[in-house]
Amino acid sequence: MKMFDNIAIAGLGLLGGSVALAARKNNLVSEIFGYTRTPETLEKAKNSGIVDRGFLCFSEMVKVADFLVLAAPISINIELAKSIAKIKPNILFTDVGSTKKSIADAVEKHFKRKHRFAGSHPMAGSEKRGIEQADGDLFKEKTVIITPVRNAEKNTVEKIDEFWRNTGASTVTMDADQHDEICSLTSHLPHLVAFLLVEMISKEIHSSEVFACIGSGFRDTTRIAASDQEIWTDIFISNKHNILKSIKNFRTSLENVEKMIKAKDTDALKKWIGEIKEIRQRI
Repeated sequence: MKMFDNIAIAGLGLLGGSVALAARKNNLVSEIFGYTRTPETLEKAKNSGIVDRGFLCFSEMVKVADFLVLAAPISINIELAKSIAKIKPNILFTDVGSTKKSIADAVEKHFKRKHRFAGSHPMAGSEKRGIEQADGDLFKEKTVIITPVRNAEKNTVEKIDEFWRNTGASTVTMDADQHDEICSLTSHLPHLVAFLLVEMISKEIHSSEVFACIGSGFRDTTRIAASDQEIWTDIFISNKHNILKSIKNFRTSLENVEKMIKAKDTDALKKWIGEIKEIRQRI
């Protein structure tokens, strides 16, 4: 049974394209609309059957949309949400950004009456980008975090929750502040560390000796350093407070390890590594 007459997706990259394919594969909608600022991407989406109807004008798409998913970078999603408040404030919509507080604040500020928005963060994705990477099974057996926003109409969260579960995902409801604090540790800081690790060897990257010493450990640890710069700049800035706090705590932990190594304290190092190993195995 179809949930909506149509789904409209703003932003046709990996996530946006995957939402479209998942909606089609699971027979959740009759028609799929797509918006992007790039005509070439829109043509790819239409020619590959990811979307049925393409739009280069966001407001035109919103006017005919039944359910809307914002899948652009966070700063763009926020601007689009402000536009929705003027174009069609009663539409059911969500976003798939990696931080939730900034867009929740924007919705609370610009929607003067009740709205039908709740944030979503699929814990799925890749360092790869582009609609060519879209996958209709991307959300299958993955978790989608849903973040309610004050003043939402009744059943808003339930309807968005139902959509994600019908793509094969499991869902967790969480406050936007809590989400951003936790994800600064589980996702945002690891990406930052990966970027820094690659930066550390960048000056020696042309050395054959350096390449000879790059093994699976470095490749696995830094895989996410190939992530998109626009997306991750937005994430770092939109979650500034929590990321700066995580960096401070990380620096303290690094200094503690540095002290153990300087002191040649093998017992402390073994104990520390053993404890971390046990935690990682539980994860």
